[in-house]
Amino acid sequence: MGYCLIFDSVSLTLLVIVAILFACYVYNLRKNNLFRRLGIPGPSPIPLLGNLLNIIRKGLYLNDIEMVQKYGNIFGTFEGTIPVIILSDPELLRKVLIKDFHVFTNRRILKGLTGPLEHGLTMLRDDAWKNARTIVSPTFSSAKLKAMHSLIDQIGDGYSKRLLEYADKQEMFDVKLINSQYTLDNIASSLIYLISPRLTSYLGSKGYTLLPTDSMNYLTLLVNEVLDRRRHRIERRNDFVQNMIDHEEEIHNEEIKEQSNENIQQWSSLKKTLSDREILGQALIFLIAGYETTSTLLSFFFYVMAIYPDIQEKIYAEIQQQLGSDEITYDKIHQLVYLDMVINETLRMYPPVLRLERIASTSYDLGEYHIPKGSIIGVPIYAIHHDPAFWSDPEEFIPERFSSTDGGKRYSMTYLPFGDGPRNCIGMRFALFEAKIAIVKALRMVEIQRCEKTEVPLQLGKMKILSAKNGIIVRVTRRSQ
Repeated sequence: MGYCLIFDSVSLTLLVIVAILFACYVYNLRKNNLFRRLGIPGPSPIPLLGNLLNIIRKGLYLNDIEMVQKYGNIFGTFEGTIPVIILSDPELLRKVLIKDFHVFTNRRILKGLTGPLEHGLTMLRDDAWKNARTIVSPTFSSAKLKAMHSLIDQIGDGYSKRLLEYADKQEMFDVKLINSQYTLDNIASSLIYLISPRLTSYLGSKGYTLLPTDSMNYLTLLVNEVLDRRRHRIERRNDFVQNMIDHEEEIHNEEIKEQSNENIQQWSSLKKTLSDREILGQALIFLIAGYETTSTLLSFFFYVMAIYPDIQEKIYAEIQQQLGSDEITYDKIHQLVYLDMVINETLRMYPPVLRLERIASTSYDLGEYHIPKGSIIGVPIYAIHHDPAFWSDPEEFIPERFSSTDGGKRYSMTYLPFGDGPRNCIGMRFALFEAKIAIVKALRMVEIQRCEKTEVPLQLGKMKILSAKNGIIVRVTRRSQ
């Protein structure tokens, strides 16, 4: 009996403590709610979860659309206990992403992240980011992409052969798998050259989107091995790693010249090359980010081809007219104007990344609101791309929106598949180039068709990277040559 009384007393005490802590938390949340103080509208958060419950239930893309419709182009939301200002006003976006970029240079990063990824461009901040971006940017110039063409073209041949295999078997398949393999092989070959079949097989066994410790160790060893071979001139290849090695040699030679001119101080104040860990960090970021986003673009493009056969045939006719059976080159692929329009409209309707973020480095006047230092700005890309205030009939697939005559009518801050401003996606040109090569090679060989398992309309996934919840199932048939 005594034990029961003691147990009841302890239970009651714990219950009272929990209730007091909960009450204090709610009181503190209401009193210190950033958005209440600033006058920014938005949904009321619930303890600990904030507004995450709606995102979990509806999905990020649908939640953003509903919140923009309800609260307007600027509102506050809580990701757990973290306040985020959601901004879709074009004029203010121009200031955040471009005009006042010096205030909003940084992105939110994962706290406690260690290892090679912490040196990647998406994780770096302030001067470290600026320095790395300046060094890496030339890798994606027109000249460098032309040099990578043969690598991408070779992988594209394997891609089209795989499609022909599906055609000959009359097999229905999920386009995500073949597109994931194509983009992963491309990045491995064109950017980091890690013996791509071996890499594809290994990462496939571990899961494509997450890199566990053993996967990271595997990639680290491979990149270091490649760096060593390149520096000892055992091999040479037109890829990202080679560009970094060539850059090192150019800077080293310039430093020697500068030292001979007694201008050492100028060089000592600036970092001109990346360390091996930084090169590895960039390579891994390109692998992870480039793989997911480009394969997503190609997968939704296949879906569009399957449900709009007239658009597919118009692209095929343009390919035949502009290229015929000629080799696909960097210059020739830019002649495919209608293909560009269809890709742009695919990216509008199905942007791979649903939100991008920036962090205020100082307090800032965001329209009528004075936001404090450290404020997180979230840009709801999907919601902007589907906002009828910016796009007429936003749920209709209309490639002509991006024609040369119509394109000027668009407000620049309402189309953001690759972000905008100085910190936009550095690999945008590479991603579009590899996607176009895949598309041209595919449509030359096969016709993409809707089948009984093609879901129309698609149900979309709920995460930050857009996906088809139940996959995109199609079939392909050989074209008569």
